[in-house]
Amino acid sequence: MHTELQILKAYHGDCFLIRTFDLKQRPFTILIDGGPPPTFNFALRAALKEVRVIDLIILTHIDSDHIGGLISFVENSRFTEIDTRKLWVNCANLLPVGPTGELITYDQGVVLEQWLVDHKVPKHKFSEQVTTDLGYQCNHGLCFEILSPTPAILDAVTVNWPQLSREYQEKLANIPITNNAASQISKGNLSDLAVAPFHPLKTIDRDLFNAMSIAFVLRTPDFSLLLLADSRPEVISASLNTRGYNDTDNRLKVDYVKVSHHGSKNNTSTEVLDIIDCCNFIFSTNGGNGRAKHPDRETISRILYHPKRDKTRRIKLYFNYPMSEISGTSGLLFTAAELEAANAEYFDDVCILP
Repeated sequence: MHTELQILKAYHGDCFLIRTFDLKQRPFTILIDGGPPPTFNFALRAALKEVRVIDLIILTHIDSDHIGGLISFVENSRFTEIDTRKLWVNCANLLPVGPTGELITYDQGVVLEQWLVDHKVPKHKFSEQVTTDLGYQCNHGLCFEILSPTPAILDAVTVNWPQLSREYQEKLANIPITNNAASQISKGNLSDLAVAPFHPLKTIDRDLFNAMSIAFVLRTPDFSLLLLADSRPEVISASLNTRGYNDTDNRLKVDYVKVSHHGSKNNTSTEVLDIIDCCNFIFSTNGGNGRAKHPDRETISRILYHPKRDKTRRIKLYFNYPMSEISGTSGLLFTAAELEAANAEYFDDVCILP
């Protein structure tokens, strides 16, 4: 047996299906996020065709491009046909937390909650709060190291989470994808961009939905993955430091990194990259949508030229859509000569790793 990471085509969002095993050779299947609503019919339904058991479903956070496809999944008869054994969903009404305060834009989180409650999904299937307080969870060689969110960030989200109501309406906007994006090459040389000061567009308190992302290291008997969802780099670097990782003698070594927030320049810092020892970076995006176009050239530059990188090891960038489609929306990210100069290469339209 070997671990298989399936990177589903989830438009501008995330949807991953991991088939792995424990030390006793027992299979273990993990579904992480569902992409935006069309992802279920476009990709996820087919990926689940032969699946009879999902050991763990992880909703990293409630942004539409992560939760929408999961809502479509649970509303479909296929969900009841699959034995779902555990759910990590930081939805306040499903957690032992008393939400108070006024209604804000949590609509899709409540839609998912109400469906699960209406269909009497047993309470024992829901985890406790999935935060950094869970630390390191390991069972028969399947290990999760939780790096985000902190309890304080999750509390800041849940304090305004609405009470469950039978009256709700799913609010999803389909923003058309454009294909006339300007090249990103003009932003500057990759090596120069890599040393430019890191200034995220928003502070954590103005970016709580991304900051609440469940981010973790998954280790199996033959595979390791740092999955960063849309997490904030300040939270990740602090969590790594707290767990004893540093940029000198104890870097976090993993086989793959799923880059945060589809490669946004606001979610990948040099500080985080310096603590990570990895040569394989995954970007889950078709180039973005009319509101946000990812990935950013700045993120590519930091991956290729952060100070702690071993330049003798070749960096591999994996994209789950054809580069022609990504660059058509987000703009040209790099040239072949630039990658070769940085001892790097890219692979596009990648569906399965390793």
